[in-house]
Amino acid sequence: MKTIKRLLLSLAVVGLTMGVMAQGVLTGTVLDQEAGMALPGAAIIESGTTNGTITGLDGTFQLNTTAQTGTIIISFLGYISQTLDFDLANATGVGEVVLELDAKSMDEVVIIGYGVIDVAKDRETPVAVSTIKLPEIVAKTGNQEFPDIMKNTPSVYVASQAGGYGDSRINIRGFTQENLALLFNGQPVNGMEDGKVYWSNWSGLSEIATAIQIQRGLGSSKLAISSVGATINVVTKATDMVAGGRVSAMMGNDNYMKFVASASTGLNEKGWGASILLSHWQGDGYNHGTQGQGQTYFFSIGYKPSEKHQFNFSVTGAPQWHYQNYTKNLTAYDRDGDGEITNDEQRFNNNWGMYQGKEYSLRENFYHKPVANLNWDWNISDKSSLSTVLYGSTGAGGGTGGYGRGYYTYDADGQLDFDQIRANNEAIVNDGSEDWHIPGKTIGSYGDNAALRRASMNMHNWLGAVINFNHIINERLAFNLGTDFRTYYGEHFRLVDNLWGLDGYWDDNYNGAGFQDLFPGGQVYTQEHTASPYMFWSQRNGMMDDKLDYYNTERISYAGAFGQLEYKTEKLSTFVQAALSTQSYQRFDYHSYSDPNEQQSEKLKHPGYNLKAGANYNINENHNVFVNAGYYSRQPFFDDLFLNYLNDVNEDVGNEGVFSLEAGYGYRSEFVDIDLNAYYTAWTDRQIRQGGDFDGDGERDDVALFENVAENHSGVELEFEVKPIRALSIRGFASIGIWEYSGDVKARIYDEDRNPIGGEDETLYLDGVKVGNAPQTSFGLLGTYKIVKGLSVDLDYRYYAGLYAAINPESFDTPDHQGSLELPSFGLLDAGVSYKLYFKNRRSLQFRFNANNLLNNQFISQSDTNYHPEDGEPNWNGVNMNNRVYFGNGLTWNFGVAYKF
Repeated sequence: MKTIKRLLLSLAVVGLTMGVMAQGVLTGTVLDQEAGMALPGAAIIESGTTNGTITGLDGTFQLNTTAQTGTIIISFLGYISQTLDFDLANATGVGEVVLELDAKSMDEVVIIGYGVIDVAKDRETPVAVSTIKLPEIVAKTGNQEFPDIMKNTPSVYVASQAGGYGDSRINIRGFTQENLALLFNGQPVNGMEDGKVYWSNWSGLSEIATAIQIQRGLGSSKLAISSVGATINVVTKATDMVAGGRVSAMMGNDNYMKFVASASTGLNEKGWGASILLSHWQGDGYNHGTQGQGQTYFFSIGYKPSEKHQFNFSVTGAPQWHYQNYTKNLTAYDRDGDGEITNDEQRFNNNWGMYQGKEYSLRENFYHKPVANLNWDWNISDKSSLSTVLYGSTGAGGGTGGYGRGYYTYDADGQLDFDQIRANNEAIVNDGSEDWHIPGKTIGSYGDNAALRRASMNMHNWLGAVINFNHIINERLAFNLGTDFRTYYGEHFRLVDNLWGLDGYWDDNYNGAGFQDLFPGGQVYTQEHTASPYMFWSQRNGMMDDKLDYYNTERISYAGAFGQLEYKTEKLSTFVQAALSTQSYQRFDYHSYSDPNEQQSEKLKHPGYNLKAGANYNINENHNVFVNAGYYSRQPFFDDLFLNYLNDVNEDVGNEGVFSLEAGYGYRSEFVDIDLNAYYTAWTDRQIRQGGDFDGDGERDDVALFENVAENHSGVELEFEVKPIRALSIRGFASIGIWEYSGDVKARIYDEDRNPIGGEDETLYLDGVKVGNAPQTSFGLLGTYKIVKGLSVDLDYRYYAGLYAAINPESFDTPDHQGSLELPSFGLLDAGVSYKLYFKNRRSLQFRFNANNLLNNQFISQSDTNYHPEDGEPNWNGVNMNNRVYFGNGLTWNFGVAYKF
C-alpha cells in the first residue's frame, strides 16, 4: 500500500514539474509611434484564449502561456491593433511593438453607450462614411466653429449664417442642417419644432468631442431620425479610465481668447471615477459688432461594479451670448460707393452701434441649454447585451430685436445711433391725453414713434430615452431590438429687454385670457429683463408676468420602435433595418385667444417609418464593395403644421418621402486608402419654409412656404489617403453633384404677423432649378509632414464651384425666369504648425498655430436672392449688387498651448 502511495506521489510531482516546465513567459514593450514613449495599459491577449495581461507604466509586459507557439493581439484605445506570432523555442520576447494612431476606426472611442451609438465599421458597414478623430479635432478647431472641423470631407459645405459666434450652418449633399441627423452619443438633438441645429448652443463641443463620424445618405442609425442627407455622430467624453488632466490657453484674431482645464480621477479599485472640464472664451468677432463670450462645463461620473455592468452620468452645458450680423445688399457693403468692396468693408454690420460709450447691438443671441445623460450598459451574457440611455435638457434664451417704430436710426457711418434713439424716447411728452399717461413719467408707444429692445424667448424642456437590446444568434447572425421615446415642451413669448430711456412702454397687442379684464386699455411695461443666458435662473417669475406681444407653447411627443437583423461572414456583411414611429403635436396660444376653450389646438398625430438594407463584400484584403437602399416616410415638422401664429392646422401638409440608393468601392493597403461612392436621393412632398423681406418693410421677418416640393440629388464622391513615406500623409476628397428641383410648386407668403401677402397662392416655376446654398462641385487636398519628432506642418486646400443662391419667390414667379444665380467659385488655403514636447509618465506640452484662409481670399458664401446681372446696373465679380449676401471670413488665425498630465 505504501509502495502505491509513493508511486502516485512521484507521478504527481513529475506532472507538476512538467507543467511548470511547459509554462513560458512572453515579454515585450509597447510604444506610441508618434512620441516613441511607453503605452501603459495596453492590452495583450493570446489569440483564441481568454489569457491576457496589460502593460505597466514603462510599457513592458509579461504574459504567462502554456503554448510554445501562438499569436498575440496588442491593442490600445485609439490605436491600430497589431497581431504578432511568437515561438518561445526561438525567442522569449517580441521586442518593441510600436502602435500607430488609428485615424479611421471609431470602435475604441465608444466606451459608454456602445449599444446605442451606431458607428460605421470600416469594410463592414455598407455606408459612405468619413471619420474625424480626437487629434484632428484638437489641432484644427482653434477659434473656428465646431462644424468647420467637418469641412475637409466629401459633399460637406460649412458657411457662416449670421456672421456671429456659433451661427455657422452645414450642408451635406445639398441638404440643409435641419435635414441632417445630429446625434450626440446616439441621442438625437435636432430641434423637434423645426429640425434646426443652433451651433451656438453647442459651442463647447470642440472641448468634449472625442470623435465625429459623418455617415452620408440615410446612415446606419437604427432610429427614425431626420437623416435625409447624412447622420453626424458625435461621440463625447465620458469618465476617463486613467487619471490625468489637461490645461490650455488660446489667443486669436479680433481679441479672441479661450482657456480650458480638465481633470480625471481615473477608475479606482472599486470601479468609480470622475471627470470634469471647464472653459471660458470671448472675442470681438470677425465682422464688426459681433462680439461674444461663453463658458463650457462638463462633469461625468462613472461606475463599473463588475464586468457585466457599467454606468455613467454626465452633465454638460455651454451658456453664451453673441451679437449678430445678417445678410445685406452688396451695395450696403460698398461704404464709399466706389464700386469696390474692400476686406474691411466686407465686415460691415448695420446691426450695431455705440450706446452710452459701449459697443451695443440690436441683434443679440443668448442661450443656455444644459444636457444630462444617464447610461447603463449591461452585458447579460456572451451573446446578449442591453444599452439604455436616459437624457434630458432644459433650454432658456432667445434673440433680441427692435420693438416699436423708431429703432432704425443711423449715424453718418451707417451704424445704429442708439444714443439718438434714447434721446428721441426721452423727448416724448405725456400730456395726459391718454389714460395710460403717468404724471412725471415718460411713457412711449408705437404712436409716439418710441422704441425699445425686446427679447424673443424660446424656452423648452426635453426628456428622452433610447433602449437597445442586442443578441448574437450564432457566429453569423445577430439582431437588435429597441425603442426611442422623446417628449418636448416649448414656450415662446417676448419681454422688454431695454427701454432705452423710457420709464415705460404702452402696448395693447397682448390679449390673452384675463388680460383684457385686467388691462382693458392695454398695458404699460416698466420692467426690463436684461438678455442673458442665465436669466432663466434669476428672473423666471418676473419673466412670466411681463410677457409682451405673444405667448404660445407646444407639446411634441415621439415614440418609436426599431429592429435590425445582421448577417456576417468573413467576406460578406449585410443588414436589414426597420423602424416605426408616431409623433403627436399640440399648440397652446394664450395671446391670440381670449376664450380659454379656444386656446388649445386639436391634437395631431402623424405616423412614420423607415426601411433600410445594405451589404458589404470584401473581395480580398484590399478591395471591397458595398450597396445600400432605403425609404423614409418622415413626419412633418411642427412649424409646418401651424403656420400663421394661430391654432389653425395646415391640412395640406403630410409626410415627406425620401428614397435613397448608394453604392461604393473601397481599397485598403499599407500606403493607400481609397473610397469611391455614388448616390441618388429622391425627395417628394417636401415642405420648405424660407424667411425674407417679402412685404417690403425692410425687415426679414416674413415667411414663404413652398408645399409639395420635389428634389433629386445625385452625385459621386471620392476620398483617399496616401502615405508615400512614414513622415508624409496626403489626404484628398472630391465631390460632384447634380441637385435640382423637380416640377413646379405652390407658394404661400406671409408677413411678420402671418397674414397672407398677395392673397391667393403663387406658382413658382422650379422645374430643373438648381438647389442652392451649397457648392455642387468641391475638392480638397490636405498634406501633413512630420519634420522631426514632435514637429509637423500641414496645409489644407479646398475649392468650391457650382454654388447657387437660395430660392426667393419673386425670382421664380414666371415661366421665363433666368434660373438660379450661380455665385463665383473660390478656393481656400489653411495652414498649421504643431510642436509637441514629451515628458515622462505620458506628460506633454503642445503648441499649435492655425491660419485659415491664409491668402485672405474674398468670396461670397451664400446669397438669399437671385437677381441676375443687368446692363447698366453695378455688379461685384459678376454678381448684381442688389443681391443680399454673406461674405465668408477672410484671414483668421489662432495660437494655443496645452499641457497634458
